[in-house]
Amino acid sequence: MRFGLRHALLALILASLTCGKVLALAMGGVSADRAYGHVERLVGIGPRLAGSPAEALAVNYIENEFRSYGLDVWVENFIVENSYVVEENRLSVVQPPKTLTCVPVIYSPSGTVLGPLIHLTGSMEDENLLRGRVVLVARDKLKRELADLPPLAILTYVENMLPMSEIWPNPPKAPMVWISGSDAQQLIELLENGQVEVEISFTARAESRMSRNVAACLPGESDEIIVVNAHHDSMLTPGAVDDASGVAVVLEIARALSTENLQRTVLFTTFSGEELGLLGSQDFVRRRENELIVASITFDCIGAGPDNGLRIGLEGSTTEWLDAYVQEVAENLGFYAKSGSPEVIGGTTDHESFVGAGFSATWVYWADPEREGDILGPVHTLGDNLDAIDRARLKQAAELGVEVVRQLAGEDVAAWRRVYEFPIRAAIFTIIGMGAVVLSISACSFIHYRRGWTWRKTAWIFSLVVGIVMVVAYLWLLT
Repeated sequence: MRFGLRHALLALILASLTCGKVLALAMGGVSADRAYGHVERLVGIGPRLAGSPAEALAVNYIENEFRSYGLDVWVENFIVENSYVVEENRLSVVQPPKTLTCVPVIYSPSGTVLGPLIHLTGSMEDENLLRGRVVLVARDKLKRELADLPPLAILTYVENMLPMSEIWPNPPKAPMVWISGSDAQQLIELLENGQVEVEISFTARAESRMSRNVAACLPGESDEIIVVNAHHDSMLTPGAVDDASGVAVVLEIARALSTENLQRTVLFTTFSGEELGLLGSQDFVRRRENELIVASITFDCIGAGPDNGLRIGLEGSTTEWLDAYVQEVAENLGFYAKSGSPEVIGGTTDHESFVGAGFSATWVYWADPEREGDILGPVHTLGDNLDAIDRARLKQAAELGVEVVRQLAGEDVAAWRRVYEFPIRAAIFTIIGMGAVVLSISACSFIHYRRGWTWRKTAWIFSLVVGIVMVVAYLWLLT
């Protein structure tokens, strides 16, 4: 009986060890399907504008996911002064009966409108004619004067494009909605055959509402912090690429690292209010002005794209040493990566809140170099749905994030920054030294000829000045 008990205990211990290894593997590996599932769940909630009920549902989902990994989790509330609540949004053609998909311009006024349609293709010559009509106008022909007129309502579009979601800080005076280029073409064809009457039923309001950031902590051995972040809010669109994809990556990184003991503390955070002006990340940074944040890594817009589409950093906007560090990790993993150009990307994200507060920050995203003028794909349109997501890209971004955090958590950041910045500082040191020599020679020549000092005395002054400048510059070079 003791023999049987001993074997039973041994079997139990082995089973426990095996289960522990399986659990560790399950928690530690990055899963493309799991990441895609997060995107699918968030997109299923609907548009998640900051302060909306849908955004609150997204917060609950993310909070529960972080808790399931065994992390310390909390929610930080902040006020969105101008949230936008859409209660009804319907556009239809009265005759022949047809319902069209539309997206209101954020902060557009509400209204129920029934009136004849006119297609504006040129200048606003007869304002009185426009006042009593619903105006259909291409986005590149839409003038501010039309929005201020106002007509009954405005329908705007871009050819071959789905409806967009955009913000007008100075709202139009009439209800304004986006429609697709194909729907606009159908309306134009109907107008060619006679009068078209459309009806808009649109109820929305701008008001102050509560919004939330979600934070989860993986405690480290030191008080120094690495922030891994994305934003869970969206425009009035599904927000799959922008930025359910980034949230999915952050969740996968958190899950993979949740059982590890790292030297630095890691805060996994999803922000709200990014689309309304980086509101959530600004609030987060304000609360931590005196904390030791050594690096912030933002994942925003991990969509479909080619192998050469991984971008790390935005020139002139992110922190160069951190861009270079993450790029080096990416290359060691076999990923092609480079920084993006503001002129090409045409956007920014929450990293700016950290950089503006003096913290080092970078941005990881996926671009499609083959799409001229639309390098981040269908963001801010109704095309920003699950079709725009690539499981492989989600997994690559998550694998990169896991490895970056692992290495950065134990890295001598100050030493690495010195190594990275040494060539730049050396060049500046050389320029300062040469400048000091030229200026000292000029000054000593002036003193000799105009003041009558001996060359020996002026040479001594020259050596002293150059020596002091070079010592100060050298000390700066080594710090």
